[in-house]
Amino acid sequence: MRAWIGTLFFIGLIICGWVLSTALKEEINKTEEILTWGQDIVSEQPLSSKQAVKIVYHGGEESLYLSGRRNDASVDELPAHIRDAIITIEDRKFNAHPGYDLSGIARAFINNANESSVQGGSTITQQLARNVYLTHERTYERKVKELLLARALEKKYSKKEIVTAYSNVIFFGHNVYGIQSAADTYFSRSLEDLNWNQIAYLLTVPNNPSLYDPLKPSDAYFERKDRILTQLLEAKLISKAAYDQYHGVRIEAKYQSQNVQYPDYMDIAIREAIQLVRTRYDLDDTEARDYLTSNGASIETYLSTAKQEKAKQAMSDLPSGLNGGYTELTPLGRIVAMVDSEMSQVGEFNRATQAYRQPGSSIKPILVYAPLIEETDATLDTILDGRPTCYDSYCPSNSHDRILGDVRLKDAVAYSYNTPALAAFSMIDQQQAYETADMMFSQWDEDQDNTLASALGGLTRGVSPKEMAAAYTPFLNKGTYTSGHTIKEITFQSGEPTLTPPLTEKAVWSQETAAIMKDALSAVTTYGTGRYANQVKEDYDYLGGKTGTTNDHKDMWYVGLTDQTITAIWLGADKPRPFPELANRAYPAIVWTEAHR
Repeated sequence: MRAWIGTLFFIGLIICGWVLSTALKEEINKTEEILTWGQDIVSEQPLSSKQAVKIVYHGGEESLYLSGRRNDASVDELPAHIRDAIITIEDRKFNAHPGYDLSGIARAFINNANESSVQGGSTITQQLARNVYLTHERTYERKVKELLLARALEKKYSKKEIVTAYSNVIFFGHNVYGIQSAADTYFSRSLEDLNWNQIAYLLTVPNNPSLYDPLKPSDAYFERKDRILTQLLEAKLISKAAYDQYHGVRIEAKYQSQNVQYPDYMDIAIREAIQLVRTRYDLDDTEARDYLTSNGASIETYLSTAKQEKAKQAMSDLPSGLNGGYTELTPLGRIVAMVDSEMSQVGEFNRATQAYRQPGSSIKPILVYAPLIEETDATLDTILDGRPTCYDSYCPSNSHDRILGDVRLKDAVAYSYNTPALAAFSMIDQQQAYETADMMFSQWDEDQDNTLASALGGLTRGVSPKEMAAAYTPFLNKGTYTSGHTIKEITFQSGEPTLTPPLTEKAVWSQETAAIMKDALSAVTTYGTGRYANQVKEDYDYLGGKTGTTNDHKDMWYVGLTDQTITAIWLGADKPRPFPELANRAYPAIVWTEAHR
């Protein structure tokens, strides 16, 4: 009996041992796969292969690589004192740890124990791994991948190679990557020629490029710059004499322009791409930029180089002292040209999207006439009362104080009269009209803009050319509004999911209303205030438009429509001043015509 029991026990041990060894072998294999994952990734993509962002023009006719200014420094080109300064500021244990700092990681996990995200505790090697191979999403999974990649990087590269690569990929604001490019861009100097004040100035930026803008340094910027000098003194990298010479001394950086084709358009395309990545992955601007460059983004846009070049030429020939913004898009909201009259490099103020100015009468088709036709079944021959009328204390008048009687709707639109427009506005559901405008115009203030004055273009903050062009899409798109966008899609060489911009589409008016308004806008170019544009009528199946001028002649608008595109042009001065002669000539319509010949 005992023999049988012993035999069974021995057999059981063999079976348990076999099962256990099989299970252990599977776990060991999984562990090896996990540990070699980082090594495989690092081997497949060398440090120097951080991808550019590819911009593809409409139809693929041309392409432009735009990764920001980047001029990598080699291991020998990165001065030892700058390398040591980076280590001192970013990771003092860099030369001692194996790519990760367990104490730092522990602190980060403890600090984030009650949070849904994890951050902090990253070494230079981990930051390099994140910048080159990963996104910046704050999850524990990303943190583990970061550790594995850091371990692999330390096995494959020397400490000098790692810190040099890190110095080449960190972001210094204004589309500038790497400390060599930062030195070129902001100080026009090589790394060897930078003094300690300039080095500290540059090393201030990567901590928070949005907060620490090198071209608009705040008090906080210089406080951090001085703290860095203190750290360098404590680390004995600079002398007391150098510290005393530069501490508390403010310096000025200047942006040296770089050659980027079509910067007015590219600026917006890059901004939209960053915003798309931000929204999809809950990242900040810097992290979204890194996602684009790390994954080899290819941004397909709707840019027509021919339209962009013609528009830029027309906007560049403006009279002295006159500025402007220009946006041209299709009825489906695809922006084919976007121009600032003076913009020459990415990152500058872009009047096509950032100049919010009073729209004048150009808002009337949106806020007054389309709602009137929609709600009352008005036609082009509907009679409106153009007699002077006061609405409480608000007593609008027409241009040149012209006194009117009965006016056809078609003529009221064509000649941009004010008094019949207010009569029409009093006949509609004004609250609904305000809500439509609020959807279209980002700066609409429902507390201050929901007034009668808004019907004539007297807004609190105003609208941009990009927004105004999109606001006219319903008239060529069967009553459906579509927000303007430059990007068709973003694909990635890394295999990350394709990103497609979400569109704001809303049916705001019926097809019948859109058709009537389309005819009314045609009258503007046939015999109305925009008749100068009629010179190009033979080139298009349809021609329409709408002028807009503020009472003081400070803001001038023209929205030009063809069967193919809608263009909104604003002209004025950055510091508003009157242009009565140009306003009386409907000068924006002249500019539109030159761009569409």
